[in-house]
Amino acid sequence: MRFFNTFKNTGKFCVLKFLEPLVRFKLKRTRPKIIGVTGSFGKTSTKEAIYEVLKTRWNVYRSPKSLNTETGLLLSILEQPSGFSSPLKWIKILAGAFLNALLGKAYDFLVLEYGADKPGDIQYLISVVKPDISILTHISSVHQAEGQFKNEEEVFKEKKHLALGLNEKGIAILNAGDKFLKQLDGKLKSKIFWFNSAHGIHADNLKDSTTGFSATIHMGSQNEPAEFKVPGTYHIDIFLPALLCGILNGISLKEGIKALKSFQLPPGRMSIIPGQHGSIILDGSYNASPETVKQALNLLKNFPGKRKIAVIGNMNELGKQTEAAHRRIAQQIGDWLDELIAVGELAHITADECLKKGFPRSKIKILLTPKEVGEYLNSKNLTKGDVILFKGSQNRVRLERAIKMIMADPEQAEKLLCRQESEWQKIH
Repeated sequence: MRFFNTFKNTGKFCVLKFLEPLVRFKLKRTRPKIIGVTGSFGKTSTKEAIYEVLKTRWNVYRSPKSLNTETGLLLSILEQPSGFSSPLKWIKILAGAFLNALLGKAYDFLVLEYGADKPGDIQYLISVVKPDISILTHISSVHQAEGQFKNEEEVFKEKKHLALGLNEKGIAILNAGDKFLKQLDGKLKSKIFWFNSAHGIHADNLKDSTTGFSATIHMGSQNEPAEFKVPGTYHIDIFLPALLCGILNGISLKEGIKALKSFQLPPGRMSIIPGQHGSIILDGSYNASPETVKQALNLLKNFPGKRKIAVIGNMNELGKQTEAAHRRIAQQIGDWLDELIAVGELAHITADECLKKGFPRSKIKILLTPKEVGEYLNSKNLTKGDVILFKGSQNRVRLERAIKMIMADPEQAEKLLCRQESEWQKIH
C-alpha cells in the first residue's frame, strides 16, 4: 500500500508539472478574463449560475462538473476530462491537453471552481491560475479529517487567498452574510462588491413554492421581481453573486434574472426529481456538511407534502467534530417529520440523539447501504404527496443509488443524478 501511494503521488506530480506550462501558455495566448469561485459549499452551483448569466453576451467556458482540485482545475482550462486510474486514458488526455494549449479556442471568460481539501491548495492554484474576479460563497466546517483543516478558522485562512491574491484591478465578490468573509472588509488591494448587503446586491420577499422560489432583487435604485425554478430560498446565495458578476460585465439586472429563470441546479445539489406514484424526491445526494444538512431539513419542513421522509447519510471529513456534528442534526428534527432513515456507519449517532429528544422510535429506521434504502422505500408504497429528502456525503454512502431505485423514470438517471459515469459506478 505504501509503495502504491508513493507511485500514485509521483504520477500526480509528473502530470501537474506537464500541465502547468501548458496552462500558462494557453492563458497567455488567449488572454481570457478569469472568474474564480470558492467556498465551503455552493461553489459548483454558483459557477453554473455565473455561466448562465455571462453567456447571454459573452463567449464563456466554465469548468465541467466539480473539477476543482490542483489537477482538475488545470484539466478544465485545457478542456480535458479526468482519467481516473486508467494509464491509457491519461496518455490520451495529456496529448489532448498539449493540442488544446496550442490550438484550443479562445474565450472572453473562464469561470473556474477553486477547491481546497487542505492548507496550501488555493495558494497553489492561484500560483498557476490567478483570477481577475474572485467570488467567495461561505465558510463552514468541512474537510477536517486528519491532514486537512483543524477548524473553520483554518478553512477561512486558506479560502481567503483567492481574494487576497487579487491586485488593484481585481474584483472580489463576497458574501456579507458570512461572519468570516466580513473580516475582509478594507483588507484587500482589490475592489470589493458585497452580496446579501444593502450596500450591494440583496433580496427580500423570498417565498418558497413546490416549483422553486420567488424574490425581489435590489441593486442600488433597481428593484426587480424574480422567480427561480430551484427549491429552497437559501439558494438565493448562488444567484446574487451571479447577477452581480453580470452587472459588472455589462449585463443588466433584468437581463441576468431572465437568464436564470430556467436555471437548474447541478445533479445532487437539491434538485426536484419525480418519484414513483407521484411522490417528490429532493435530491441532495452529492455531498453534505452540517450547514447544508440544516438547510435541507429546513427546506423539507416547509415543503408542501402529505408525508415527509428524510434520508440522511454520513457527513464525512469532519474529524474530531464528527460525533457532535451528527448529534446536532437532531436539533432540526421534530414532529413535522414522518420518518427519519439514517444511513451509514455513523447513522446511529443521529438516531440516538433523536431518541433522546423524544422522537418516536417507530419513526426511525437505521440502514447501512443505499440498496437497503431503496428496497425499504419501495416497500412503503410511496404515493402522491410524499416528499423524500436525500442528503449525505459521497464516500461510503452514495445515496444517488437509492434515488435511482425509486425514481419515476430511472432511465433519466444519467441525466438527473450525480456520479453516473462508469468509473464512479465501480467506486463504493
